Amino acid sequence: MSSSGSSADDSSANGGCFPSSRDSEPGEREIPGPGLPLLDLTVLRQLEAELGDSGVARSFVKDYIAIWENRIQYLMRSVADDDADAAMDAVLSLKTSSTMVGGVRLAQLAGELEEAVRDGNMGHAQSMLDDLAERGSETVDELRAGYVRWESQAPHHP
Repeated sequence: MSSSGSSADDSSANGGCFPSSRDSEPGEREIPGPGLPLLDLTVLRQLEAELGDSGVARSFVKDYIAIWENRIQYLMRSVADDDADAAMDAVLSLKTSSTMVGGVRLAQLAGELEEAVRDGNMGHAQSMLDDLAERGSETVDELRAGYVRWESQAPHHP
C-alpha cells in the first residue's frame, strides 16, 4: 500500500497535513540522554501516504490524545494493584498505539515496562511509571503542537 510518484515530504501529493520542511516541525524533538526522538512524525506521514488520506491518521491521533489520561491512569492502577494481566494489557495497548503515532521514546519505555511485567517484577514496573507518564504527556503535547495544531491550520484540499 504505497503511494506512487510521491515522497514522504510532499504533503500535497498524499493529502497530508504536514509542513514540507523538516526544520519547521515542532514534533521532532530529541530527549536528552536516551538519544531517541520523542516523536517521529514520519510514521504518520507514511500512514497518510499509504492510505491516500490523512483523515484516518488524524482521527487516530485525536483519539490517542483524548484517551491518554485514562490510559496512563489504568496502567498505574493495574501496576499498583499488582494485577499483572491488566498491566500487561494496558502496556501492550500503550506500546502499540504509541508506535503507530510515532511516539518512539514512549514506545521504547512501554517495551521496557512490558518486560518488567512479563518477568513479574512489579516493583521495577512501579519505579518506571513516573518517567513513562512524563514521556507520555510530552508525546501528547508534541502531537498537539506538531500534528493536530498544524493540521487544523493547513489548507484543506477538495
